[in-house]
Amino acid sequence: MQPQSLHCINPDCASPLSAADGKKFCLSCGAPLLLNRRYLPLKKLGTGGFAITYIIYDRQTKTERVLKVLIETAPKALALFQQEAAVLARLRHPGVPRVERDSYFQINLRHPNPRVLPCLVMEKIAGETLEAVIDRFPQGCPEALALDWAIQAADILGELHRHQIIHRDIKPANLMIRRSPNQSLAKSLSPGSFLKMLNQGRIPPGSVGGQLVAIDFGGVKQLRGPQGTSTRLYSPGYSPPEQMAGALVGPGADFYALGRTLVHLLTGRSPTEFDDPKTGRCRWRQHASVSPLFANAIEETLELDPNKRPTSAAKIQARLVNASNLTTIVRTRVPGLLTRLLEMVLDVADRLGKRGWDLATTFAIALVSVILFLYRAIAGVLQTFFNVLSWSLQACFDTVLAMWLAGLGASVGAGTGFALAYWSPMGTEAIARLSQLLTQWFGPIPLPLDPVLILFSMAGLGTALGLTEAGSFGQRRRFVTAGLMGTVGYGCGWLVLHAALESQPLAAPDLVGFSAIAIASIALGVGLPKPHLFHASISAIGSAFLVARLLYTVSPPALLHLLSDATNAGWLEFWESIAFFSALGIVGSFFLGVSYYLLVPVLKLLGWR
Repeated sequence: MQPQSLHCINPDCASPLSAADGKKFCLSCGAPLLLNRRYLPLKKLGTGGFAITYIIYDRQTKTERVLKVLIETAPKALALFQQEAAVLARLRHPGVPRVERDSYFQINLRHPNPRVLPCLVMEKIAGETLEAVIDRFPQGCPEALALDWAIQAADILGELHRHQIIHRDIKPANLMIRRSPNQSLAKSLSPGSFLKMLNQGRIPPGSVGGQLVAIDFGGVKQLRGPQGTSTRLYSPGYSPPEQMAGALVGPGADFYALGRTLVHLLTGRSPTEFDDPKTGRCRWRQHASVSPLFANAIEETLELDPNKRPTSAAKIQARLVNASNLTTIVRTRVPGLLTRLLEMVLDVADRLGKRGWDLATTFAIALVSVILFLYRAIAGVLQTFFNVLSWSLQACFDTVLAMWLAGLGASVGAGTGFALAYWSPMGTEAIARLSQLLTQWFGPIPLPLDPVLILFSMAGLGTALGLTEAGSFGQRRRFVTAGLMGTVGYGCGWLVLHAALESQPLAAPDLVGFSAIAIASIALGVGLPKPHLFHASISAIGSAFLVARLLYTVSPPALLHLLSDATNAGWLEFWESIAFFSALGIVGSFFLGVSYYLLVPVLKLLGWR
């Protein structure tokens, strides 16, 4: 979307806001409004040092970017500006504003005064500076945030130093935080509430803190080439003594400035307020609530002698990561007694100085590691035990519930079917009507229908509905489908028995075969999760096996006589029919539980898919 108004970048323009979109030149001074054939200046951001910054619209990428315009005419200022452009163009790091290689150009002005404006286009960082963060936390920034940003700052400095570049102007105003989705939460909370949520682990520091970005590379110094005295460029309160004196500076200058920046973050006050007038040392620790490990890492960067400061950003980052890990362990994972022990060790170490601190830190980390290892091992065993116990109870409950409701459904279905088939004329009439319909549709059927079909069908319907009502074994509870499958499955099983009866009297093996067919049909109909066929096969095989064991260890049930001769359907046959179908439903449900909760999980652990 094209902008509606433009801003002239000529510093001598009398009416820079009179520019309008659609015009190629400023109506007041005649300066070009289309810069480098692609950029349109939108508004002025601010003036700092030797340059003015603007927000511009890039017509090529259709995004907003930042334009930095040098207004100082001194040759040294121009050299530093060109150096900044060259440095940023070759850096590719999330903590450095992105600058393309063709982003540096010059604008020639003729009116009201002839001059050349060097321009540099860079990535627009949406967010706020650490200076703005300090304004929101006048009592000091939460340690978790400061520690997170310190680690990121050390990483940025490490990248610069690998390219033989010293920033020389690290301070809260030159460190920005990219805006993140959770940043509005940090703004909406009071510092106390925000710190409490951080310590409770409810807000991950990295997600709230956002990506740290270093800006303003106008004072960078190249480490390559002959080394002499440095240009006298410094920021009071943050730059080290050697830089303020114009002496030779190295990476330690950035480390010192970072330490002073962290002091400002943690205390909410300028570090100059804590400088000892006699020694020059920064006495800040009693004004900030910070863990000893983090505080000592900062103290090392604040050494007045550059040779005593850390030798690399990697070492600082390692110390800060250890501080972050130890702080997280103490606050979130270590029991109260161990926390107090660690605090005592670290307090003693703090009084013994650097050597004692290093030894105590090593001891503390080793102690925490050993205790946490034992704690996690025991916790892991207990967690596994409770997981297995919970799984076992769930499996037993689901299986028992399925057995109970399937057996109850089978009992009701078998009892109703028996009464309809043998004690009510409705059964005979229904069978006669069904036989007539089947003859009309398919011609003469090979097997004559018998009222016992009602008994079997109703038993299958009751079993399927009872098992579905239980909802065990991850079913989708398909009542209609399950009822049809139970009715058809038991009916087909009866047809198999009837076919066997034509050749010889029924025996126990016939009921075993029926049991396998009946249970398999119900297992396929109740909506079990995959693998359907495996569950159906296991339940069918298991049911057939137990039915066989039952039939061969007790006398044959009256159901066999009922199937052979339906003229004598008394109470004995009634109760034994109910007992048989109820037992079949219970056994089938049991083996469905074995398949779902035992066999399938074991096979999956062994790699079966």
